[in-house]
Amino acid sequence: MPNTVTITDRAQAGDVVSFLRRAQRVLDGSARLIASDGFLQCYVGILFPRGLLDKTPTVLGLRVVEVLPTDSVDTTVPLESLIHRVQAALDRDGDVVVTMPTAAPSLQWPTITPPRDGWKRRLNVTTSLLADVAKKGVQAIREGLPEDAGEPVVQRIRAEVWGQPLPHKRAIPWAAGFAADALGFLGQRQLAVHTNGLWVRLSSQHGYVLVKGKEAPEGLGEPED
Repeated sequence: MPNTVTITDRAQAGDVVSFLRRAQRVLDGSARLIASDGFLQCYVGILFPRGLLDKTPTVLGLRVVEVLPTDSVDTTVPLESLIHRVQAALDRDGDVVVTMPTAAPSLQWPTITPPRDGWKRRLNVTTSLLADVAKKGVQAIREGLPEDAGEPVVQRIRAEVWGQPLPHKRAIPWAAGFAADALGFLGQRQLAVHTNGLWVRLSSQHGYVLVKGKEAPEGLGEPED
């Protein structure tokens, strides 16, 4: 029997398709799917280092939807194939039963799994600030790239731009703003911020941005009780 998951809400399944298509516009790569305990975690890579000397931060997008409690999956699949499978399941009447595409193991970001529990609440970040650095970053990269730039030069400039810290929130890089904007997470005034070890998580109504830094994040404050 093929490996499947059943998304229990059709609206959530449609949101997954939108999420995956947005991620594909940034990087047409892979998605990691983890289903357990009635929830499907769908991770996509937005930015990540391409070598030991690359200082690009690791930035992932995450969408979580409800599935059957018995569904169990942990696989990495091509984005294009996954989009097709979820949309095909939506086009059929009845339950949204998604057959998993053939696995496409990657040695890049899918080997990194953020923690599921143990997150600590921090002060929120405004979406206007995230939108501002996303716009400035795209412009800075466009203006900083020389003509006929090779891949190493492109990666270096991207790392320099997206690795810059937000003002007054140095543990959150510009890359988080780029990811939140690209994935459509800036439709509210603020995003909740949580930390866990080397990870920072920004939470929106439609999904999450996860950033893995080189050291434990500091200077994000804590909300009053």
